[in-house]
Amino acid sequence: MKEDFLHFLWKHQKFSHNNLTTTQGSSLQVVKQGVYNTHAGPDFSDARLKIDALDWVGHVEIHLKSSDWFAHQHHQDSNYDAVILHVVWEDDVPVVTQSGMPLPTLELSKIVSPKFLEHYQKQFLQRPQWIPCEEQIHTIDSMVWTHWKERLFIERIERRSELIDELLSQFKNDWEAVCFILLAKNFGLNVNGASFLEVAKAIPFHVIRKNWDEAGKLEALFMGMSEMLSPPYNDLYQEELGATYSYLKSKYQLQTIEGIGMQYSRLRPLNFPTIRWAQLAQLYASTQGLFSRFIQKENQFNTDWLAEVRVSDYWKTHYVFGKSSASKNKGLSKAFQELLLINTIIPLKFAYEKHIGNDPSELIFDRAQQLKPEKNSIVSGFEKLKVDATSALDSQSLIQLKTTYCDLKKCLNCSVGYTLLSTAQKHE
Repeated sequence: MKEDFLHFLWKHQKFSHNNLTTTQGSSLQVVKQGVYNTHAGPDFSDARLKIDALDWVGHVEIHLKSSDWFAHQHHQDSNYDAVILHVVWEDDVPVVTQSGMPLPTLELSKIVSPKFLEHYQKQFLQRPQWIPCEEQIHTIDSMVWTHWKERLFIERIERRSELIDELLSQFKNDWEAVCFILLAKNFGLNVNGASFLEVAKAIPFHVIRKNWDEAGKLEALFMGMSEMLSPPYNDLYQEELGATYSYLKSKYQLQTIEGIGMQYSRLRPLNFPTIRWAQLAQLYASTQGLFSRFIQKENQFNTDWLAEVRVSDYWKTHYVFGKSSASKNKGLSKAFQELLLINTIIPLKFAYEKHIGNDPSELIFDRAQQLKPEKNSIVSGFEKLKVDATSALDSQSLIQLKTTYCDLKKCLNCSVGYTLLSTAQKHE
């Protein structure tokens, strides 16, 4: 038994209300279960109850056992004096508040259907599957999916907005600097994203501003800070970049991150960190004020101009230093442009519009629905379960669902899990 299941039972009133009584023998009627509290303090606030014909307004606290009240020191905390009902699975000891008032208690184990409990345990606790509900998820109504995916998408964008807010605080509200850091993170993709992020944060953005008309210097800056330009050199070009970086490092007193490490395994050559840093250098050399361009209303998320970004001549015939390959322009593909749009530009637009007091939700929804879905193991996994992604909004929602709900078994906070449990209860 888990406490979040008890929260679910109380929030959705999934128990018998026939002749409902407290463990003290008082009649109980739930007028309003209260508002779920995700912060410190009682679990539900502003609940309204009728106990022995008297109206009560206050908080509801939930525990597995009554004795948890004392284990958590609530009897010594005046914040819990306004609790009007203690909801527990097992009532093992009488409970009083700090003021000495006996606390009415509701024991759920005696009023929850055994079949409903059995279904919950089998469905969500005992199955070592890719997701707990994989055998039933295809039965969920499309209307449920539509509303749930929209909520999941906003959750994911808001989570990215939290990172943006942190970076704005750290970099003195410099939106262009934050834009660079997010772009770098997403140029690094999943394998090198964290390393690219740390490198970008370590580069003072004024250094980029002073050199962003020279792609060679930016390339040396990015790769040097990534510890990719240390001797012995593999060829003359790497040595030249190394010399340029040494000059920049001395001039701007740059501090490299030791042991940052860039990964090449499990990557296609076009995604090698050498190529992605080279592309980012060319992007900044060709377009100044990227953040301003991204949020301009006339652009409306248009990224076609990104296709014009090309690597320098050296990287047209190389993927790594010292090893030549067939000539290729190595520009930003349409698929990569859309990744940048969904992972960088849309979150930036969302955060900025909220920052200036606008609600960008509808605009963000519309654009995400026009983009193709990403291709990754999570999206493929859901497709095998007959849950398809037809847009980037869908794929982003499914990633949020898998990583934030399914993997953590937060089925009781999920619309899919709630629907399946409610359906099971109706069929009892």
